[in-house]
Amino acid sequence: MQRELAGSNVAELAYVGTKGTKLIDNRDANQANASPSQPNPRPVPQFADIDAYESRGSSSYNGLQARFTRRLSAGLSALVSYTWSKSIDDASGFFSSNGDTNFPQNSNNTRADRGLSNFDVRHRFTLAYSYDLPFRGRNLLLRGWQTNGVWTFQTGGPFTITLLPGMDNSNTGIAAVVGVVDRPNVIGNPNLSDRGPARWFNTGAFVMPPFGTFGNAGRNVVEGPGFSSVDVSAIKNTLLREGLNVQFRAEIFNLLDRPNFKLPDHALASPSFGSILSAGTPRRVQFGLKLIF
Repeated sequence: MQRELAGSNVAELAYVGTKGTKLIDNRDANQANASPSQPNPRPVPQFADIDAYESRGSSSYNGLQARFTRRLSAGLSALVSYTWSKSIDDASGFFSSNGDTNFPQNSNNTRADRGLSNFDVRHRFTLAYSYDLPFRGRNLLLRGWQTNGVWTFQTGGPFTITLLPGMDNSNTGIAAVVGVVDRPNVIGNPNLSDRGPARWFNTGAFVMPPFGTFGNAGRNVVEGPGFSSVDVSAIKNTLLREGLNVQFRAEIFNLLDRPNFKLPDHALASPSFGSILSAGTPRRVQFGLKLIF
């Protein structure tokens, strides 16, 4: 739905839904069944992993999208957008990504890996604007100023809780695919009401499963830290003569200096399990001078 408002303004509301079927995915077609038996041979014992690329993947996306647009009028243009969405699949790609291996824990039961997509973001709000300040007159210091900004706020993406890399607790053989590890069992609610960098989720909700079994923890079951950034700039254009312009720029990135935390350590039995150890770029200020001809 789209409606023009007073002046140069347009409001839009949309629903977007997509469904993917028979998406290319991969698994280990030679993975042994989880068992405490020693040895626990693979179906074809002469080989280790046999990576099978199959058209078995599926996905779904549902999103509510709202947008407000102001075309340039009286020196001001702006775009405001908000998205409320949910994306689900059984693998979001071929290669490991930050927080998920994109490879099934149990290759003989790939449906168990259906969960939130690696790129799922529940809420996202953005504001972008440009405004020519209405300074007039002969004073060169006041004329030609413009301010711009891009504000972004979004909730965190999901990630998967795993065991330590190289730990073959399921006794199915260590996968050759980088990043593929077993998962723990879930015995409680992993979410915390007072989460912080020192303890982002309830680490007591995850325990080591019995040897020779797969953990029941699903894929992408914990939400990571959100993201927010307010980037602003001030630009001064000075016309020296026809076809020759000097532009001064002052730009501030992450104006509020908010720490955008990276994902916490999500490997059970790690000394820093549940803790956030790094963050994104802090506030940065830069200046520039351009000669445009």
